[in-house]
Amino acid sequence: MSILRTVLISTALLLTAENGLAREINIPVPMEYRFIKSVLVNQLYTGPDESVRAWKDGKQCSYLDLDHPQISGENGQVKIQNNVQARIGTALGGKCMALVEWSGILQTFQQPTVDASGNVLSFPVTQLNAFDRNGQPLNISQLQSLIKKAAEPKLSGLKIDLNQVRPDIAKALVPYIAADHSEDLHDTINSLRFNQAKADANGLQINLGYTADNPNPNNVKPAAVLTETELKQWRALWQNWQASLDKSIATAQLGGNAEDTRAKLHEVLQKAGTAFEQGLSSESVAENDPVRKFFNSSWDTFAPLLRDASSQLPGGEKLRYVTLIAATDLMYELESIGSPLGLEVSSNGLRKLARSLIAQESVKNKGKKAKRKG
Repeated sequence: MSILRTVLISTALLLTAENGLAREINIPVPMEYRFIKSVLVNQLYTGPDESVRAWKDGKQCSYLDLDHPQISGENGQVKIQNNVQARIGTALGGKCMALVEWSGILQTFQQPTVDASGNVLSFPVTQLNAFDRNGQPLNISQLQSLIKKAAEPKLSGLKIDLNQVRPDIAKALVPYIAADHSEDLHDTINSLRFNQAKADANGLQINLGYTADNPNPNNVKPAAVLTETELKQWRALWQNWQASLDKSIATAQLGGNAEDTRAKLHEVLQKAGTAFEQGLSSESVAENDPVRKFFNSSWDTFAPLLRDASSQLPGGEKLRYVTLIAATDLMYELESIGSPLGLEVSSNGLRKLARSLIAQESVKNKGKKAKRKG
């Protein structure tokens, strides 16, 4: 699953779906360029060392290779810089004879663009520049033509189509949502639209709109504290997550004072574990909710550090944490809109989420056992 799809799924976790009058809601969804690079690599640069053969002739005598894309923002556009290796050759006597060989840098500027329906976000190339390793512009017309013909369509092909990802969003969210919210969930996902997308120095800023019903506080049902069996299952999940993050924190290339950052991350993880344990197991938390208190005091500091650390994890692990962090970010920021499909930043909300995660883990473990027996 791509990072962009993950962010959309995370955003959907916030969607409000209580009975009441429908309204249009817009959510800002920030995406850092390192995550957009992950999308590009997953979709296009699937060869060794983040490479792609953008074009080749039938006899493999001529080709255009791109590798190691670097992504940033400049003048409101996404800027992608690639290494380029190109050869134009001809087959002679069963062998390839190179007529032109060149390596350098390809630089494209791409404008984030939302289509009229609001369903598709694309990145058409507005400017393309090629330079040699010394920074001199490419002046070989054959190669200029080849790069424009082959590389530009490839790089312009990055698209996010909501119509394609809606089923994945629904599939990912169903385990987290109570059965009486399932119809609301599908209605809300079907209403998702891109309203705006802008590039700045830090990343892509997307506005995602959807139609939701006004929340009815009377519909928020209290969740019972976890049983001893459920707490044992939760602790196993939490310990596994914390072990993965501890390993990542120990090896992550963190900016600034790395040791100080690691110490802060470990400290906040311990606070989170304590707060979550209290919220899941204590009967009386309404007046001084430990989960809400933890997020109010720690999340603004913790989230950026956690994003840095989780970005060092392997692909699958990273996606899991990016989903969790992005969902919590948005849920925490927008809780004032109303309880999102029965989820909330509180001990009550954590109990519901914990039970969903425990159920998913149980299904996963049963599948593993069945596979071993087979």
